[in-house]
Amino acid sequence: MTDSNDIANMQSDHLQRFIFDDVQVRGEWVHLNKTWQEVISRREYPAPVQRMLGEMMSAAALLAATVKMDGRLVLQTKSTGPVSVLMVECTSANTLRAFAQWDDEAILDDDAELMTLTGEGTLAITIEMNGAAKPYQGIVSLAGDSMAGLLETYFNQSEQLATRVWLSSDENVSAGLLIQQLPNAVKEDQTEQEAWSRINHLASTVTDNELLTLPAETLLRRLFHEENCRLLTVTALMFACNCSRQRVANTIGLLGEEDATALVEEQGQVEVACEFCNEHYYFDKADVAMIFAHAGSSTLFDSSTIH
Repeated sequence: MTDSNDIANMQSDHLQRFIFDDVQVRGEWVHLNKTWQEVISRREYPAPVQRMLGEMMSAAALLAATVKMDGRLVLQTKSTGPVSVLMVECTSANTLRAFAQWDDEAILDDDAELMTLTGEGTLAITIEMNGAAKPYQGIVSLAGDSMAGLLETYFNQSEQLATRVWLSSDENVSAGLLIQQLPNAVKEDQTEQEAWSRINHLASTVTDNELLTLPAETLLRRLFHEENCRLLTVTALMFACNCSRQRVANTIGLLGEEDATALVEEQGQVEVACEFCNEHYYFDKADVAMIFAHAGSSTLFDSSTIH
């Protein structure tokens, strides 16, 4: 069996689109290695939280690829269980970042299913388009045993498109596969429905090991060798976080001068950590005074940091 880390240099950190020439079905494959490693190197997650967050990273990449987007897509769970928040952001610049919040004292089974980890709650898919007055948001209940199942429910309810999703993640790789009937597929056409059923059946034979270890062309040939499956565009993906000292300064400014000054007097400094990348920013009394002395300035601190 091939170790998932062995294919880091084969076709990792890419999303591959594909289509079937003879039927109204499209698909996407995603594989994240360095991008995923950047996330888990910045914070130590319990095994089941890490697995679920990895699956969500691939899910967000697959979802973003189905949308003509100039902005960002955010996939986020909010729930009452030991894992209260899972959040992934994918941008139109093909960057990803992610984090999770969980109860440090909870005992989490490595093989726990989704609802055991999250309890009751919701999965929100938010799309923020640059220049748009307000974001689009779709919400589904966390009433399912897997992230893949929730995405299928979302597409069925919100987009009314027959969609299947497979997700897998380990300590090296996050990967996923999506197939979907095209919007112009005629639902009453028996031939098209039989074709969808056939391709769905073939895709359902994929294993976690295949998702994690095989490059796109090999995997698709193995699954659909009797179909006319054609590879389309490939998109390179990477980790990036747009937090910066200036952005944190802007947030401190929202506290108001009185509250911010009281906080720095009490603690000696203001410390803020980015949830996504775990970068820590520190502001002493002089820094806080400077923030309010130059209120409204967007260049007081370096605001160009993307890492």
